[in-house]
This record gives sequence, C-alpha cells and structure tokens, in this order.
Amino acid sequence: MPRTILASLLALLSACSVCALAPVSAVARSDGGLQYGSTDPAPAQGDGGTLLVRTAVILGRTLHVKGTMAHGEAGRPVTVQRQEKDGDWVLTATATTTAGGAFHATWTTDHIGRFPLRAFPSPTAGASAAASPATGETPVTVYRQSMATFFGPGFFGKRTACGQTLRRATLGVAHRKLPCGTMVDLYSRGRSVTVPVIDRGPFREGTTWDLTSATADLLRFTGTGRIGALRLPAAWAAAPAAVTP
Repeated sequence: MPRTILASLLALLSACSVCALAPVSAVARSDGGLQYGSTDPAPAQGDGGTLLVRTAVILGRTLHVKGTMAHGEAGRPVTVQRQEKDGDWVLTATATTTAGGAFHATWTTDHIGRFPLRAFPSPTAGASAAASPATGETPVTVYRQSMATFFGPGFFGKRTACGQTLRRATLGVAHRKLPCGTMVDLYSRGRSVTVPVIDRGPFREGTTWDLTSATADLLRFTGTGRIGALRLPAAWAAAPAAVTP
C-alpha cells in the first residue's frame, strides 16, 4: 500500500477514535429535536455539599439520591427536596450522614414530571430550612412507562401526517392524538432524547409511541418494547433545554 494512502488511513482512524470517546452534548436541531444525552449521574456542587443522582427514572421505581454534606460529620439528618411546578420545595426523602458526611436516600417515584432535586442538613428545632446551605441541584425526569415501536424503512421520502418529509436522519415520534410539534422526552437504556411529534400512529393495539429510525437508534431501541415518555409543557417546546451527558 502506498505510504501516502497508509498515512491517510491512520489519520482517519485516529480521528474516529477521538470522536468515539468524546462526550456527546445535546444541541438544538433545525427540526426542533435534540441530540441525545446520557442519564448517568453527575455531581452537582453547592455550598452545602455535593448531590449525585441519575437524571431519569420510570414512575413507581426507586430513585437513589446520594451525596456528601459539606460539614463532613456523621450521624446528622439530611433532607432531600424536589421543586414542584409552582416553585415550592417539598419533602421527598430523608437520610442520615455516615463517615465524612456521606448520605444515601431513596425516593419511590409517585408522579411524572421534571423536578430539580437538592439536599441539605435537616434544620434543628426552631431553625429555618432556608438557613441551611444546600447541595447543588439536579433536574430529574420521572417518565411514564409505555409500549413503543419504530418506523422508517419503506417510508423515507414520504410526507408525514404533520407535513414534513421523512428522512433517515429525522428525529421525531408518532402519536395518535398529540398535536403536531408537541415535544416529548423519551428514555430508554440509560439515554434520553427530546423530539417533536411529527406523525400519526402507531396503530398496533397496546402501543403508544412510534419512533423514527433515527430516534430509535439514539436510544438503542429495536423492535417493540417499553420506554419512558413524558410530554413536555408548551413553554418547554418553544425553547427546549439541552440534555447533556
């Protein structure tokens, strides 16, 4: 093999390996969708300590909330809160710190939505919770589980019910009733992606969502199976937040 061709191949392989290892950040697309992000836990640092929690969970399952309080003491109670739509923070779970201020609380999720979570030392009698420094905040999404399938091969180049041409790279989902353009957050196999409703379907009994091939590929979803789904409020659809690894 000529030296120049060999050098080009080695350079290409090197570049591809770097791309494969680089973290993927979600960016807004012209069609309103988002590239995917990982739901693995990432530390959220605040004055009161560090919070570590996965950013996705299926309704009814247990979410593990871990972290370390800045005071570093063992045997102190910790309060975990979530923020509701009206802005109020409500009690979600409690724990007690171990050596070094570490804690581990659990929340059996009881309603869907996207909620910022935080933790702080439980206030003593007569003290205000606002006076306790909190950990960093992490937005957690609780999904409703439902059946899904995917479509694409055989339909590429055709118009969807919402008026766009379906391409191999089109991100979106079909639903029987949701208005076209409704943003839906989907979760499967440790990945999430926010995409718009672009078509009608699926028409198989017991199945709620029909993912485009590109959406299914990002979620590593094949065939027919269960995924997590959450319809996002209209305000989020206008300016969807990026999901990052």
